[in-house]
Amino acid sequence: MTALLFLTLGFVKPGDWFLLTSEAFQIEFPKKPIADTKAIASDIGPLEMKLFIHDASQGGKDDNFVYMLMHTEYPDSLVNSETLSDVPAFLKASAEGAANNVGGKLLSDVDIELDGFPGKEIKIDFRDGLAIIKMRFYLVKNKMYVIQAITETGKFPNKSVDRFMDSFKLLK
Repeated sequence: MTALLFLTLGFVKPGDWFLLTSEAFQIEFPKKPIADTKAIASDIGPLEMKLFIHDASQGGKDDNFVYMLMHTEYPDSLVNSETLSDVPAFLKASAEGAANNVGGKLLSDVDIELDGFPGKEIKIDFRDGLAIIKMRFYLVKNKMYVIQAITETGKFPNKSVDRFMDSFKLLK
């Protein structure tokens, strides 16, 4: 048993990232993230937000402060990428809400997509130049995925943020 464990660990290269996989998605984090669930109040009633967070601010070996994936499932009859009458307005409001929630200034706002589902990529100036928050939003049917990294302004952009953002894949 010990030999099998040793052989398995021998194939893990130093510096490899942690692959978080669910039924619906996968994403790479620099280290295993902490999972949490929060109840949030919204205009359409209470919602459940699932979070996966890696706090990279401790240890000083990472160019970024935080890596985070959040996803929320909306009532299918109210929010769905296939039936919502104004998806761009919904995504724009989400982006503006994110900037307002942190008291930041929206620096960029670009429409994107993933596997045919609509999305938005934004950058927010946080605390007057202290940090940059880069976020990608994807509305996949009735689920909103938000991928976020926070970086000291002088270290943005960097390869770790790009790797994290680009590693998000839908599985079904």
